[in-house]
Amino acid sequence: MTRRQRLHVLLVVLFPAFYAIALFHNPAELLAAITALAVVLLLVANPPVPRTAPAWTRSLSLREKAMRTAHLRLRDPDAAGRPRPRAPGLGVPHA
Repeated sequence: MTRRQRLHVLLVVLFPAFYAIALFHNPAELLAAITALAVVLLLVANPPVPRTAPAWTRSLSLREKAMRTAHLRLRDPDAAGRPRPRAPGLGVPHA
């Protein structure tokens, strides 16, 4: 839902509250109601919690996952499709 749609729904829901303003006899009550309405509108228009994770969070989690899975291929060197390590030749000096 886009910001405009959320604001539209909120105004449709709170429209009867505008008629309730006539019920307030004290200016402090009216000010409190207007302040509460403004806070609700601001929170709906700009939610304080981001909907998606930042890019650095995703890259960090992918990097951690890659570090955890880096050793999986070393667990079974005789698995199907794995090339066998080459033995040293005769001309290679030994340590």
